Amino acid sequence: MYSANGGPATKKQERKLALVFKHTSSNQHVAGIESLAYSQDTQSLYTACRDSIVKRWNVEAGQPKCVANYEGHTDWVNDVLLFQDKLVTCSSDRTVRIWQSNKQAGCLHNFQHHSDYVTCLAASTAAGRLVSAGLRGEVITYDMQTLQAYLLMPQPSNSSDQGGSTASSHDSGDAAAGSSGGAGAPSAAAPMRSVYALAANKAGTLVAAGTTEAYIRLVDPRSGQKVMKLKGHTDNVRCLLLNKEGTLLLSGSSDQTVRLWDLGQQRCTQTLNVHTDSVWCLAAAPDFSVIYSGGRDKALYVTHLAQRKAWLLAREQQPIRSIALAPGTSRLWVATTSSTVSGYDIPMGYGYVAWEQQQQQQLQLQQQGQQLTQHRLEQQQPPQPWSNGSAVADASQQAAAPLGPTADASNQAALAVTAAAAITAGNSVAPAVAASPVSSSAAAASVAASLGPRALGVSASGRHVFGLSSSMRLKHSQDHAAAHGEVALLTIPAVSIQGAPGLVALRVLADKRHILTQDTAGDVALWDVLAGRPVQQLGQVDIAEVERQLFQPLYFESWFTADVKLGALAVNLESPKCFAAEIYAMDLGAQDVPDDQKLNLGACLLRNALSKWAHGFSTLFLSGALLPGLDDPGAEQLPHFSNELPPAVMSTDASGCPWRLSCTSFTGREREGEDLPHWACAAVLRGVLPFVKELKAAFVLQPAEGSGLPSLLQSRLSAPRILQVMKVCIVLFMSDQGLNSRCHGLLVSWVQTENE
Repeated sequence: MYSANGGPATKKQERKLALVFKHTSSNQHVAGIESLAYSQDTQSLYTACRDSIVKRWNVEAGQPKCVANYEGHTDWVNDVLLFQDKLVTCSSDRTVRIWQSNKQAGCLHNFQHHSDYVTCLAASTAAGRLVSAGLRGEVITYDMQTLQAYLLMPQPSNSSDQGGSTASSHDSGDAAAGSSGGAGAPSAAAPMRSVYALAANKAGTLVAAGTTEAYIRLVDPRSGQKVMKLKGHTDNVRCLLLNKEGTLLLSGSSDQTVRLWDLGQQRCTQTLNVHTDSVWCLAAAPDFSVIYSGGRDKALYVTHLAQRKAWLLAREQQPIRSIALAPGTSRLWVATTSSTVSGYDIPMGYGYVAWEQQQQQQLQLQQQGQQLTQHRLEQQQPPQPWSNGSAVADASQQAAAPLGPTADASNQAALAVTAAAAITAGNSVAPAVAASPVSSSAAAASVAASLGPRALGVSASGRHVFGLSSSMRLKHSQDHAAAHGEVALLTIPAVSIQGAPGLVALRVLADKRHILTQDTAGDVALWDVLAGRPVQQLGQVDIAEVERQLFQPLYFESWFTADVKLGALAVNLESPKCFAAEIYAMDLGAQDVPDDQKLNLGACLLRNALSKWAHGFSTLFLSGALLPGLDDPGAEQLPHFSNELPPAVMSTDASGCPWRLSCTSFTGREREGEDLPHWACAAVLRGVLPFVKELKAAFVLQPAEGSGLPSLLQSRLSAPRILQVMKVCIVLFMSDQGLNSRCHGLLVSWVQTENE
């Protein structure tokens, strides 16, 4: 059983606690979508987001609707997949989690075996095996029956490259790319680094891993034995797709190419160069006759291997991170680095016919061909060409018919089967006869009319993407796009799942209570940290200029840190630093309180975040005892969180497992010290704060310029940092009545010093 090796023993640090504030509806993502997964019944689409949340959408008909949220990760969710009736996710919080896919519930199981970010997943449902990979080259396989984990990669150094073979690209036109001495090719002796792509066959006998070494490593997960290493890419391998038989492999890379590998021959049989930047995601027909690809160039391409042509299907506004093809339909979902997911309906003739339909149509073609042959023999007449209305074409016409918008279903099925047979045999397919420009334009116009606003562009005729060397193919691709102004077949999606603008910048104001944030749309908002919500929307303004306008000559100790890496405002608390700042109760809106009554800012925020847990805990275990701070008179006058958009709490349990839970989802049964940090529970339940040495500031009183007043004998003074200038003057006035006449002529200068 695998467990990550720990480093040398270090002093245990206090666990941190973070609050994530929401600025939009819970039914919207607020950051880039990293991965998509489709249910087998095509009714549900799962979206894994950088905001640490996975959502399930009902996409069966009409506008998609969010029906479930899966909250538990504390960092980006990098991949998601379905394993039978379970949902599996992996995250940059170093965990792999298992959920019940058909309902909104808590995490069923959590794997914590990775020592760094977990980037990708793969599964073999027939074998009951799950695989995860991430940074530091770690590839781990899990037995889903026993929930045990085993390390596949990296292997011990003394077994490097033993028991496996190395394959490289040597198909026509790829000699330069496959040469080990080519530019950008990594050293064979270099240690394996991060893994960004995984694929596994249905039987669970083969796992492919794409690495930052530009290699594709294949391993038998049953024994851990290395099978082969595929060379050909010259940059990071970012996506992999393996057919269910484990005979064909598709790979996309940062070298801008997509490669098709025949694993039986251990060679690259096709190289596609349609993109002008990194290829990040792939989808394909079951027989790999039609390939969909997207990446950093924001372009979504559909490529027909049989016809050796590619079409620009759509162009997004942001780089494409993931694509998902609905089983048995023409709906293709596209996720980008924005928070919106787009659904495109592939035009007739550009997609693929479902596998079952292909088999059925091929059987019908064979039967009709046999009947035709029998009929000709009976009539003893030479073969005659079929009429225009015939449903079956001559075999030679079927082989030459283009797999494009002018081809009928019979031609598509016959050509797809021909392509599959040629690919399986490892042979290249001869270019098909291209349709005439007139017929292609007419077909494009016809499809455009049927699609309405989703018009087809001038790229409907497609372009060749094979042959030539790698550099020549790239130049040809770029020259074609520049010369012809390549227009996408679809200009707008058929349906979309709208996200909300995520936060990308922040400024903490001098009072250490208010924060300015700016989202991807450029809108600036002013937040009250204690209330957990924006108190003012400032519109599209310069955030730096607003910060200057709101500046106040105040000093508060920095008691929290803030970030927007999840697309939302997160405030991080760490003991004892989070209890270092105080404020007068009157300044928080409290009435009928002494002028000198002070409140701890960190304690106030913790009480707001854990109030439901504290009251539930008190009812269950403390006989409903009153809680200091929460049940004090006038506590309702202080800032509190909104019930409509409650923040989420993130922390780790005693074992180091990260968790995330909405403020309103606590039950009171969460254990003090086990689930929640001791210091946070003590502050909320008992009002006990960690000892913080009283923070003071040294200052001097100097005569105002031009006043002619003499300097004070005791010019260097000290006071708690919470004191304001007026209160300093009042204290001095009370101690020396004669000073009152001189206070108006003094300029107070604060000099920050070390804690006394």
